[in-house]
Amino acid sequence: MISAKVLPLFLGLFVVATQAQPNKIEYNVIGLLNDTHTMAVMVDNVTYPLSFDQDRTQILHTGKAPVASHGYQYLKINKTSNVTEVEPFLRQPIDKDSVNEFFNRTWNKQSVSEFPIVYEPLKAIHRVKSDLHREGEIPTIHLVANQVDMDKMHNSSSLEDPKVMSKMTYITLNETLSFNEAEISLSGRSSRWMPKLSYNIKLKKKDRLAKFRRLKLRALDTDPSYIREQLAYDVVKSTGLISSEFSFVRVFLNNQELGLFGIIETFKNPWLANSFAKGDKKYKNGYLYQGKFQTAASSAMGHISDLSYHDNITAYADGQYKVKVEADGEEKENYKPLMEFTKFIDTAPTTSGEDSVKAWKKKFDTDSFLRSMALEFLLGYADGYTTMADNYYLYQNLETDTFFYIPSDMDLTFGSTMFKLDDMWSGNYSTYPGMGTRPLMNKMMQVSEFKQTYEGLLLNLTQQIVNPKVMNRRIDQITQLIEQDVAWDSQLPRVGKDIMGEMGSAESAPTSSMEDIMSQLGNTLPPNMDMNVMADFAKRIGANVPFQVAVDGPTGFQSLSGVKEWVQNQTSIP
Repeated sequence: MISAKVLPLFLGLFVVATQAQPNKIEYNVIGLLNDTHTMAVMVDNVTYPLSFDQDRTQILHTGKAPVASHGYQYLKINKTSNVTEVEPFLRQPIDKDSVNEFFNRTWNKQSVSEFPIVYEPLKAIHRVKSDLHREGEIPTIHLVANQVDMDKMHNSSSLEDPKVMSKMTYITLNETLSFNEAEISLSGRSSRWMPKLSYNIKLKKKDRLAKFRRLKLRALDTDPSYIREQLAYDVVKSTGLISSEFSFVRVFLNNQELGLFGIIETFKNPWLANSFAKGDKKYKNGYLYQGKFQTAASSAMGHISDLSYHDNITAYADGQYKVKVEADGEEKENYKPLMEFTKFIDTAPTTSGEDSVKAWKKKFDTDSFLRSMALEFLLGYADGYTTMADNYYLYQNLETDTFFYIPSDMDLTFGSTMFKLDDMWSGNYSTYPGMGTRPLMNKMMQVSEFKQTYEGLLLNLTQQIVNPKVMNRRIDQITQLIEQDVAWDSQLPRVGKDIMGEMGSAESAPTSSMEDIMSQLGNTLPPNMDMNVMADFAKRIGANVPFQVAVDGPTGFQSLSGVKEWVQNQTSIP
């Protein structure tokens, strides 16, 4: 982190200007203060006070001051001791109102190049235009909620799902948006076991942030490079698929800095209309099913979300699947469409020829799946359908009367894994963990046309995007974008219980939190999962892997390659 320079406040420098002065502009800076501090701007070595609007947010400080001749700096002033914390760099003069700048950041916006579009979006995709994800910027979110309620949430067991109401302020370079009723809850399953927690945000029914109502704040706590999810979602978009998109945000909770997070969309309405109908409020959606690997209940029955067919519909409701969104006007817990689709998979033709291909395409958008499976291999998706039968959605598209495959939750990619790296980046997809064990992939690969399509995708995507020549430029630019925020984030105190760290410690005795986890996991492990790598994964969560080492590699951990190291090793496909 850029170290703050602490200086005495010289008498006479602090100017409370009441008279009109020429060439005055407005200075705006985001920063968290406690009750003993105030914010100011120093313009050409003269200090001017800044204040916040109590009705909007307490972290955006604004005030008038002259146009600088030489430069300006923001500073925090202790009202009792008159000691100041001054930005250790000089901002260049500006001649108009500043954007909403961030204290101790040397930049406001950076130029970041995007990945090339390898494939245009599939025909079913009609994504709404939204400015939620802003290239080259990092907006700020401030959540204000009852601290006692938040403490209870942070200390709740992994079996509980408490919710807390808050006021949310969202600040970009040029606007400030406030939402008086934003519901906060903890997000994910394994992410609740980390010291830095992830959150769900749900706005009021009619409220929207850049056309979305439900969002996730991703803690990025399994990834010391902070960039794997960003890159993975970027590649999904470049491959013509649909999922959430991703960007970075800085997050504050009450009077605490929580740090740097990723922000993604939650797969609940209006997400379907925003993704398949350009946000049409009259859009009639079908069922959206989520694959969740397993629960203790489904494990006891021997059921995981691998899309195996069961002749008893109650088998689909054991917990391995979830109805994320019900079809318009239909009942909530209806697994019949999913059951019928898995029956089709079980009986689908595997012979070569036009008739087999047509039969598949009549029921399923096969391109949505084959492209996703190619990315699972190329990006090393250690928590997807192939490896874990996890983290995907099947959407019943009523307009096309077909199912559509949607990948999700991209944190365990680019060499962050619980499986042997040698099996994942061997260049031979037949050795990839789980390959050949999942009914849908196994069945489609028996159709020669689909196998050829899949192998063609691997080759084309490797040549056009998943290689160092294409990827390293964006990797370097995103690394530069977030490096100051990573330094800030890495030294902040955490609010979670670090259960994963407890699991990684050989000396630690089982805790009630760990027992809660084991009660959820069940006893069915994915094929090829390596227990030594899994133990290494738990150990490294609490380890200090330097940011640039996590980007470049090697890291010294079996469960973590560098991001660039992964891309380099995965480049050659036989």
